[in-house]
Amino acid sequence: MNQTKLLLRTALGPAIGGTSYLVAQYLPPSPYWDAVLRAAPAGLLLLAIKPALPKGMWWWRSLVVGALNIGFFFGLLFVSAQRLSSGVSATIGALSTLFAIGFSVPVLRERIRPAQYIAAVIGVCGVALLVFRGDSSLDAIGVLAGLGSALSLGLGGVLSRRWGRPEGIGGVTFASWTLLGGGVILLPIALLAEGAPPSISLSQFGGLVWVAFGCSALAYYLLLSGLQALPISLSAPLPLLGPVSAGFFGWLIAGETLAPLQLLGGAIVLASVLAATWPRKPKASPEAVPDTPSTAVNSAPAVPLADRR
Repeated sequence: MNQTKLLLRTALGPAIGGTSYLVAQYLPPSPYWDAVLRAAPAGLLLLAIKPALPKGMWWWRSLVVGALNIGFFFGLLFVSAQRLSSGVSATIGALSTLFAIGFSVPVLRERIRPAQYIAAVIGVCGVALLVFRGDSSLDAIGVLAGLGSALSLGLGGVLSRRWGRPEGIGGVTFASWTLLGGGVILLPIALLAEGAPPSISLSQFGGLVWVAFGCSALAYYLLLSGLQALPISLSAPLPLLGPVSAGFFGWLIAGETLAPLQLLGGAIVLASVLAATWPRKPKASPEAVPDTPSTAVNSAPAVPLADRR
């Protein structure tokens, strides 16, 4: 699959995941149990489709990646979403793009173009225009939870790229390990913080089914597969599409209105993602020089730093 097709497929992950903002109103008011019920069933479904268990170091790696991309991310995200307005929560969550780009330099030794930094910052500002409301109040715990969620997702994405996945293991199986690893982290936290699982109404059950199998199983399979194959400089801006998707489906399904400023914010986000992921023109190669014994030694292609293990 060429890079453009892979980018488009990966972008579907956050686009589908963005619908979770719309469905959040139908979930039980128990953020940690919501996170468990979102992660664990999705992981079990994917594992049933492509069954395989981790071996050796992949047990703890799956747990770490699951904790960062799913466990801490989901748990803190739901805390943030229930203590802040959806606009503030989504804006803080968009910072995961900047965190991922920042982590990629020391962890992956990946070179980030200044234009990609600028595009990411502009994209976060676009998210703020799209979802922020002037009457939104701030809650310190909610803000800290949102920052922790964004930090966790940013680092988790970089480690997913750094470690990749075991040879012979496909994206479906690895996504199942990640979701189940996150569920293992979340379950004791949910029991300690919220006690027994909440009672679930019919509408809440429908919401949980969608966030588990649509926003988690499908969306995280697409996103994680792309994170492991694409440079972080290209994949990191894609989560910014989540709030755009939320605004679009809120308008399409829930009849929410979009003010001109929100439409401008959505356009800015889309433009920033395009700017950050647009392929660069290859530099003109110098005139070919015939190989000599001295130059042939140095003719082997260099291994990119981001791909070294």
